[in-house]
Amino acid sequence: MKTNVITISRQFGSLGRPIGIEIAKQLGFAYYDRDILEKTAEIMDTSMDTLQELEDNGIQGYHKMAYPLGLGNGAKRDKMFEVQSEIITKLAETENCVIIGRCSDYVLRERRNVLSCYIYAPYLKRIENSVDLLNIPAAKAKKMVDEVDRSREEYYKHYTGCAYNTTFFRQLLIDSSLLGIQETAQLIADIAKQRFK
Repeated sequence: MKTNVITISRQFGSLGRPIGIEIAKQLGFAYYDRDILEKTAEIMDTSMDTLQELEDNGIQGYHKMAYPLGLGNGAKRDKMFEVQSEIITKLAETENCVIIGRCSDYVLRERRNVLSCYIYAPYLKRIENSVDLLNIPAAKAKKMVDEVDRSREEYYKHYTGCAYNTTFFRQLLIDSSLLGIQETAQLIADIAKQRFK
């Protein structure tokens, strides 16, 4: 069965997650984000609480977004990455879907029917988005953007060997501040229809 996949990597505050949700809705695709962590827990026979503890390691709130596989034991994080990569590959083989983050663009780099996107936005716009969406002061939003950017860069480079904003595994890079959530999602959906026709 031929399946089509859209992967979305994104800067924090660029609205990549809501854009991904909207793309999946417009195309009738399945949507995967933190669900992959839940599937990882099942496969590793580890409770979600244990994985969340590994992810959190004493940090709260937005830090969960900053450290996709936690700050704990390196071998366990590597195993989680391996299991998540297997899950991403299986999802890509079995259904049309949108997959957010988790180095999915890298994991699926050799697959044909994939549109890998990188969503970004100007720094000040990402702070503004974070203030609006999370209802927090600008100073805290700035700190979040800086920390999550740094952590995602480290995570992505560790597992792929490339900078987070690389073009190596991506076909489409788009500034979400140009069109906003709905129209950015529509544009990506339209490009996906052309690519997958």
